Amino acid sequence: MKRKSGLAALMVVSVLAVACSDDGDATKTTNATETTTATDGSSGATTPAGETRTLKIGYAYQDVSAFAILSKKFSLGDIELQAQSVLEAWRRDGLLPEGIDIELVFAKFNTLSPEDILGACNKLAQDDQVFAVIASRDFGVGSQCLAERFGIPTISSQGMSSSAYERGAPWLFSVQPTESQAMSSFVEWANAKGALAGKKVGIYWDTRSEEAADVLKAALADLGVEVASDLPSDGEGIGSPQDAIVVQKFIDDGVDFPILMVGTSSVTSFLATAEQQGYDPDLLWFEWASQLNDVSTDALPQTLLDGVQAMTFSRVGELAAGIESSAAATTCIDNYESYAGEDVDVELPASAATGQLLFTCDLMSILLEGLKNAGANPTAESLVAGYEMITDLEMAWWGPVSFSADNHAGVRQVRTITWGTDCGCWTAEGEFADASS
Repeated sequence: MKRKSGLAALMVVSVLAVACSDDGDATKTTNATETTTATDGSSGATTPAGETRTLKIGYAYQDVSAFAILSKKFSLGDIELQAQSVLEAWRRDGLLPEGIDIELVFAKFNTLSPEDILGACNKLAQDDQVFAVIASRDFGVGSQCLAERFGIPTISSQGMSSSAYERGAPWLFSVQPTESQAMSSFVEWANAKGALAGKKVGIYWDTRSEEAADVLKAALADLGVEVASDLPSDGEGIGSPQDAIVVQKFIDDGVDFPILMVGTSSVTSFLATAEQQGYDPDLLWFEWASQLNDVSTDALPQTLLDGVQAMTFSRVGELAAGIESSAAATTCIDNYESYAGEDVDVELPASAATGQLLFTCDLMSILLEGLKNAGANPTAESLVAGYEMITDLEMAWWGPVSFSADNHAGVRQVRTITWGTDCGCWTAEGEFADASS
């Protein structure tokens, strides 16, 4: 049985998280083809015949270099190279809409600094004047900033509160479902497994996710499930003062089914304390705070985790299950290897860098599909409409993505995965399906 240090687990907080500059020249001439390229961020002007319009697309991603120095397994790889490999494949294969090219601009941010995240938002919107943005994990505040303050179409990897989409409408999208949708799906999934019957539930939840916690409690109440303990966590950054008391409170309240809606550092503290106190409740996990990947989960205290099942919206565990990669994942890896001239690690346990590559490909795939649907001379408004036309788009890492005018959170279906301490990996079971299946 593996045991991991607290330091390694804390590192996961941030993990479970070629720059191009504007030269000021609005047009460029290509002698070979005698066509003109116009570079713009959000202009909706009609592009004359024979002219290529270059859209600035921002990519906000987390800077984990300090953690990668401590352990290579926390490295997310060269994210800018990952994105550029996708773009070059589009150009090579003629996949970009006619008359459109893309210039990628990048903004790195410290996942533990809201100020740094907002700084990345301001850089992309004001300095780079981008047309649209894709954003990796842990950029929720930044994504909301781009949508609410600047009206820039933004695709976030992570789900947010339902009210965030309302405030950011119509510009804000996410790959993952909203936090409230995730909790509703979890209750449906757990109930379908018969895991809630007769249980006394304890909920440990981050106060920044109060809307989702309320949805969870209401869903449990509708099933007649008792919430014996309800403890909010007011932690910012790493850890919370409540981490020290939650296990004892659950023990005192007779909780035999804890639900942890908190960050990785708080989960680490919970598992370590439970191990020390001999507390052995039933556990079911779900997609929250980027904890459901091999690197992140393996960094947690392992005593209570062997054989634990979880509900995921992603393709994590397919490698261990021997499930054939999606066509999107195969294309993503092939394009990167061709462009970067290096092999992608596809061995168990799945690496963080490979996961991030697939994340990047998914964000880029949604962007391309939206642009294709947006019509000639896309505007911010037509790009939003283009995103809303996406239905069951196959992803490299996530389950199929669909958007509509009424729902800007992409993944709908779930899959069961099981954790094994021997391999330090998740194993997927079955196909993606509705949570109640």
